[in-house]
Parts: sequence; structure tokens; C-alpha cells
Amino acid sequence: MYSFEFNTISQLKEYQELNSGFFLCIWHANKIPPHIGVIIDGSYFSLKVKGKDADIPVQDIVKLINRKGICSVFVKIDINFNKFYVEEVFSRFQIAQESKASCLTPITEIFNVNDSVHKLSELLNYFKEKNQIHQVFGLNLTSDFKGILSYGKEEIEARLKQLSNKA
Repeated sequence: MYSFEFNTISQLKEYQELNSGFFLCIWHANKIPPHIGVIIDGSYFSLKVKGKDADIPVQDIVKLINRKGICSVFVKIDINFNKFYVEEVFSRFQIAQESKASCLTPITEIFNVNDSVHKLSELLNYFKEKNQIHQVFGLNLTSDFKGILSYGKEEIEARLKQLSNKA
């Protein structure tokens, strides 16, 4: 069962399509829970258990996703942020940690929805309601991929704990 279904997903042909604008980057989009980061004007940011990615060139991210065959979705959001604002928000976080911060936390701060959004599908529904989803690209998706699978906060916490134990 899906907590969010995409209407249309275009195949990402060139990483340059991600060089302009703001994108949610959904890694392991077919798993529970997926991992998310953001791309702004060709630079990738993400909070992880082992630290954070900040200002990584998008071509490096696309190469990694392709090399590892990771099922990924890039959602272009109609919003006007600058990279310095995104850098500033991510600078407030050090690591994703059980019961403290997930990969979603800095993203909800960017959009000032941390009180109402607790998982990816809620964020995507927020953008859908505001008519801000401009375009959706996919990489390494299976033919039957439709959207984000249903999961709860428990699965997020369990995954953070599992990753912390490996770190």
C-alpha cells in the first residue's frame, strides 16, 4: 500500500536536469523508509547517521545512484530558495539520530513545517496540496513503481537505530 503515489515520473536522462531549481532527492524510493536529501541549483544536501552531505555536486550523486542501481526519485518543487539558506539550515545539524533528528528534519525546517510533517509522504502531500510539485524524475525504477510505501514513525526510528549500531 502506498502513502503517496506519483502521477507521472519521467526518466532522468541527464544530470543537468537537476542543475537548476529545488528538488527532493528520494533514495531507495522502493524501501521502508526511504532516505531523502535536497538538491538546490546542482548541489546536494543530506543528513545521515554518519554525518551530513553538504554542497555535493549533483553529478557525483547521480553517478553513485547509477553505479549502485539505487531506485531514486527527484521531485522538483516550485519554490524560490537560495543555496545559502539551505546551507544555513543544514549547518544546524550534525547527524541523524534516533529520537532526535532524521534525514527529514532539516528539510521540514527549510519549509517551516516541522510541527505538521513527520514523514516523507506528509511532505509530498503538503507540496501537492499547495500545487508545488512541478516535475518528477526517476532513476533505476522498476516498471511497477508507483510511489512511496506506507510506513510509520516506528519504522523510521528502527532504521535510525539499526544504522547507528552499524556506524
